[in-house]
Amino acid sequence: MIRSCILIVFYLISFGLTSQNFYVSDGTGSDANDGSELSPFKTINKAILEVEAGGTVYVMNGTYRNSGYGSVNVSTSANMNNPHVVTINKSGTEGAYITLKNYQGHSPKIQFDGRGGIVISNNMNYIVIEGFEVEGPSASISYDVAFADREFKVLAASNENDAITYNHSYFSGKGIWGGYGAHHHIIIRNNSVHDTPGSAIRFNDSDHITIEYNEVYNATWWTSSASSAIVYAETIATDGDNSTAIKMIMRGNVVYNNWNRIPFFVTQLPDNSGNTNPNYGTADYNSILDGQGLYVTRSDDDYVGTFLFENNLCVNNGKNGINFDNSLGASAIFQNNTLYYNGVHEIIQDLSVDDGNPSHRGQKVGGIKANRVVNATVVNNIVVTRDNLFSALELQNISGSRNVSNNIFLNGKLPSDDNGIPYNYVSCCNMIDVDPLFTSVPIEVNGAIDISLTNFELSADSPAIDSGNPNFSPLNDINGNPRTESDNDAVSSTSFENSTDGWVPWGATVYISSETSQSGISSLFVSERSANWHSPRLFLDNLLVEGETYTFYVSVKLSPGVSGTANLTLRTNVDGSDPVYTSFYSNSIPVSDEYWTVLSGDYTHSSEPDSFWIYVKGPSLEDGITGSFFIDDFSLVTQGSAPVDFSNSENIVDIGAYEYIDPSLTINSLSLNLQESFIYPNPAINKVTISGINSKTTILIVDLLSKKYNLTKIIQMELNSVSIDVSSLKSGLYFIIVESDNKSRTFKLLKQ
Repeated sequence: MIRSCILIVFYLISFGLTSQNFYVSDGTGSDANDGSELSPFKTINKAILEVEAGGTVYVMNGTYRNSGYGSVNVSTSANMNNPHVVTINKSGTEGAYITLKNYQGHSPKIQFDGRGGIVISNNMNYIVIEGFEVEGPSASISYDVAFADREFKVLAASNENDAITYNHSYFSGKGIWGGYGAHHHIIIRNNSVHDTPGSAIRFNDSDHITIEYNEVYNATWWTSSASSAIVYAETIATDGDNSTAIKMIMRGNVVYNNWNRIPFFVTQLPDNSGNTNPNYGTADYNSILDGQGLYVTRSDDDYVGTFLFENNLCVNNGKNGINFDNSLGASAIFQNNTLYYNGVHEIIQDLSVDDGNPSHRGQKVGGIKANRVVNATVVNNIVVTRDNLFSALELQNISGSRNVSNNIFLNGKLPSDDNGIPYNYVSCCNMIDVDPLFTSVPIEVNGAIDISLTNFELSADSPAIDSGNPNFSPLNDINGNPRTESDNDAVSSTSFENSTDGWVPWGATVYISSETSQSGISSLFVSERSANWHSPRLFLDNLLVEGETYTFYVSVKLSPGVSGTANLTLRTNVDGSDPVYTSFYSNSIPVSDEYWTVLSGDYTHSSEPDSFWIYVKGPSLEDGITGSFFIDDFSLVTQGSAPVDFSNSENIVDIGAYEYIDPSLTINSLSLNLQESFIYPNPAINKVTISGINSKTTILIVDLLSKKYNLTKIIQMELNSVSIDVSSLKSGLYFIIVESDNKSRTFKLLKQ
């Protein structure tokens, strides 16, 4: 928790606007107006035509439809390719996004029956879309009609029917998407997207995309294009920006009832589809293998960025709640997500057969999956499947590291050996077959779920409370409530009181022991070592900032009767080369079985390697026997900071998307509503905008060392936001803390 910060107070009424904004009203507007708040345009596209970089289009209440809406005639195939409702065909610039959003307090609706709701034209960048309901025509489509359309599509593709052209986007229209062209620096936030025949939100060939706090449901039902609800496909790096940094984010989304009902058909698979079934996507193909909740696939083989999935709620989707595959150079972090009863396709097919339709069986998967990628970090998630026939976790063809810790898995299959025993990277540091004890969820779901009748927050006796790994956790939960923070500013720390906190075995066996401890009542016991490098390790991927220097601390004690030495060592891999080992002591130092010895050392982070971990190397091999040992009280801090005082520390996060909030707390102790406050762009170079503030708002800026920054240069003011010049900040990680009316919200800002 940040204790000492400088206050920067902005009074919104004191500044004028420096860029023009435009307003739209379906009810009172006219495109002959000037687009001001009192004289709004009627159509969103007119406002897009006028707005420039740094400006915002505010859309008032009303239903905005595509040209020709309602003219579709399925029986005659008339008007099956109606245009998008909104086309954004211009770019913002770095630090001056173009924003399309709802007018304050209004709930505009985008309704389409053609290609889609909102599309961003190819190569348009620096855009924010937020605050809309986007509705497609799926509620008016039936299985019979959609399957007949697939048959027509097959007919149009056959050699004998070259004269037939298939362009029925009515059955594949998407909610918010980027077409099939490249984009970068796009934010899709706080929208409700539903009943879209194709994907609800999708971006291809793009980079630096954030999709957050959206509600997505009843999507992808009727397309034969193998779609999923929220999709990043064929991700490719922005020119000169192919780093391992987190650039593609899916955060805080509520995603449910998204299924495929129609088998996939395509004339030619992408070169990197990853599917080896020669029948996949052909006219005779009858299975359904798609319909994920959150899906990343077919990233460019050279793309090395990291995808972040955090604080998402995925319920009752067709296949996995979250699926990340065929991205050979990329990595993913899955943290604090809640997945419940995904893998619904088998049940949907049962119902479809009862209706007299053919069965299109798929795969019994329902959890988190990563396949053909580099690193997979799976921490602080709750995954509940219907039964043990469905997979809760699949990590296949991982070329780098697997970090699976502090998760709860109920039902569901886990990665295991031939005897069904979960691999040690799963079994050592997770709760398996443990009920997370949600507040109120159904135990049987056959068909669509009414999300309003559920509550996936944790009950007071949930085992997920105070059991998370703070090294991998958002600052806030899915509702914007701050995750409880300890009083230290460590980058990573643990005293092993109730979990391994991300430390996993490397050739050894590790588990929490109460036999001895440096603080508290527990430590981490390391045993069954058959080589001197067998040890506990902690992956450091995406924890450190390039150019910063850090200090590691850890306490070591040997088992009774054991003697020997220990060392603290970093292991790095870069570009597939042989690993590099960096020890903090030139020679391992003596450690004791009677008292604790603190190992420490400094490290300057130069670049993000392919895989990266620290380990405690214990007593060396003697006469074929290696000794067991304990570790405790680990701290990773910025250089110059003291190690964590674990006598005053406590666990700081819960497992899952929701942090438990004691009902006795008043509303004033909670954070600002997510829709009220956010920052962008992030990462930032010259300017950062803080939105959702008022005249009583204070803004606090500090770095990892709690150094205070008084950035009073205002670039731009508008309505409830302020833009600040951050060009003077050095590259690195900062905290921006927004406070108003006894409520607060903390953001991490990466300054480039």
